[in-house]
Amino acid sequence: MMAQRQIRDWCAKDGRKLGWIAQQIPVASSSFSRWMTGRFVPSAVYRHRIADITGIEDLRFEEEWVSK
Repeated sequence: MMAQRQIRDWCAKDGRKLGWIAQQIPVASSSFSRWMTGRFVPSAVYRHRIADITGIEDLRFEEEWVSK
């Protein structure tokens, strides 16, 4: 679940809240929360949007979102 850690670190560094990313995607905050807790993996279209928003290319890959 490296993706979740990378997103949290990016938010802290950029001064953003997680909800801001959900709004930019756009996706329901409940869906975004499920991705961030590792209960679900976002589909490719949402992974790509998150990568575009944050500039973190690794977020495009499904394996970054699942527990190892």
